[in-house]
Amino acid sequence: MGTGIRIPGITAGDEPIALGGLEQQPSTTDLNHSMQPATLSLSLGDLIPDARNEIVILDGSGSNLAVVTDNAVSSHGIAGNHVTVTGFDVSGFAYCTFDGGVTVFYPATHRLIVTNDT
Repeated sequence: MGTGIRIPGITAGDEPIALGGLEQQPSTTDLNHSMQPATLSLSLGDLIPDARNEIVILDGSGSNLAVVTDNAVSSHGIAGNHVTVTGFDVSGFAYCTFDGGVTVFYPATHRLIVTNDT
C-alpha cells in the first residue's frame, strides 16, 4: 500500500471540480503530533465521467480518497500512453476500471480506497 492520496480537484467531463476547504486534523494517537490527512469520500455514481467514461483525480490537497461504489473492480494498473477525451495526459497514472465501464485515473504514487460502505 502507498501513502494517502492528494486531490486538488476532480475532472468531471471537461471541467475540474475544486475540492478545497479540507483541513488536516492532528492525530491524538500519534506521539509525534504529525498531521493526518482528512479522508474525502466520493460516491462513484455522483462523479460525472467524460465521453469515454473516464474520471481523472489530480494530486495536491493532502486528502485521502475513498470511492464508494457497489461496482466491483474489473481491472486496474498503470496507464500507458493515454490522453483523455478532454486532452488530459494520464500516461503513467494508476487507474481502476469498475464494472459498468467507468475508469478512474489517479497519480500512481497514491492509493485509492474502494469501498461499498456509505
